[in-house]
Amino acid sequence: MSEYYRDTEHLYEIYNYFLGRVLTDEKIGAKMARAGIIIKFIYTDPDGEVTIDLKNPPTKPGYFGDFYLGPCDKKEDVWSKQSADHSHRFWHGMENPIVAITKGKVKQGGNVTAMMRLLPVVRPAFELFPVCLVEMGQGELALKKV
Repeated sequence: MSEYYRDTEHLYEIYNYFLGRVLTDEKIGAKMARAGIIIKFIYTDPDGEVTIDLKNPPTKPGYFGDFYLGPCDKKEDVWSKQSADHSHRFWHGMENPIVAITKGKVKQGGNVTAMMRLLPVVRPAFELFPVCLVEMGQGELALKKV
């Protein structure tokens, strides 16, 4: 049972809002787009998939990339599998991705190096994620750093 998400629909609701903000952000989204890759995140508990397309031209005005909630036909260059709760803590800046991989909390495949190069780029999103939760009326899910 997830600590933060009621179900997959709840997970998608939060990531829809968050990724919309990230991929329209002049600093974060624009830099992410330079990666030129498609990333698939596979979540467990609740089960879900989120795919971020930074390879093809965005389909929405003002966006630096597209994202898809749920299975989609985009062929990823890199994939990452983890619990939804782990991802939630990651977007708060509370999980070290390298440690998580070595401890088996996160499994990855494909062009992992390209995704790792995105880490410094997405760091500003660690401050944005809790702000998004509060804006959505889900402030109780925002984690406090100890």
